[in-house]
Amino acid sequence: MFLDRDGTLHVERDFCRTPSEVAVFPAVPAALRSLRDAGYRIVVVTNQSGVARGFLDETALARIHDEIQRQVGGVIDAFFHCPHLPEGSAGPVVGAYVRRCPCRKPGNGLLRDAIDLLDLATRGSWVVGDSARDLLAARDFPIGRVLVRSGKPVEPSLEELSAAHCEPDAVVDDLEAAVRFVLGSGPTPRQDDARAISAPRA
Repeated sequence: MFLDRDGTLHVERDFCRTPSEVAVFPAVPAALRSLRDAGYRIVVVTNQSGVARGFLDETALARIHDEIQRQVGGVIDAFFHCPHLPEGSAGPVVGAYVRRCPCRKPGNGLLRDAIDLLDLATRGSWVVGDSARDLLAARDFPIGRVLVRSGKPVEPSLEELSAAHCEPDAVVDDLEAAVRFVLGSGPTPRQDDARAISAPRA
């Protein structure tokens, strides 16, 4: 399960800069536990250009992720982030992070890194986010897509996704509703494992 961070797991802010600003949505911890109980691995994939803009450094970002992990009960398997900004971005930037990279969503670099490093299966996986870029990052993989309304306005994202022929499988209010949709959409990893164990051998 690939999850966006801001607006999906916790309250959208104009660049979360310290752990004290983290406010995980109340229903998120239980929703994530339901995913884990169903056998899903949980990976957060997030653009964090605040690093490139000099609002925080990688150490501060790691502390923020530690606080998210604390608030959700330690059920997240990994965080993958892109700290970059494209060349030509407006405003002050930290030069080392200014580049055109494959990891900034809607590029698929974060998902590809997670899939490779964690040895994840794509078929049966899902991506959940509050913007078009979150879902477009998964368009090259056989991954289900769910758009949530808990962050950014969904109408611009729906227009962008439609133009890219990458419509979501569902549009729901929040992560809790997204998890209900996913768990009701077919066999979960744990159910697949049980079937494999019980299948008769030739």
